[in-house]
Amino acid sequence: MTFDGAPVADGTIQFRALEGDQKAYASSIVDGKYEARVEPGPAAVEVRASRIVEGKFDESNPGEKTPVGEMYIPEKYNSRTELKITVESDKLDENFDLVSK
Repeated sequence: MTFDGAPVADGTIQFRALEGDQKAYASSIVDGKYEARVEPGPAAVEVRASRIVEGKFDESNPGEKTPVGEMYIPEKYNSRTELKITVESDKLDENFDLVSK
């Protein structure tokens, strides 16, 4: 799993069945890798990941500087996903190369 050519360091991937009972299966992404078992058939894929914004802090609590994070995977890969696949067996081995543009 990459985003703009770099492995997604930490995130989640979800496969939502497009037919039948529309079950969803989720898995963690760690260093660009994930392992997921899903039922065969067509599925929508949603990917989410966040990262710390360098030099940006939340200082709403007096005396505390908390690093600020951001969701950086575009909506077209999560809440408004355009990713669709057809799962051929119950073990998925699919690589996704996501891009920002």
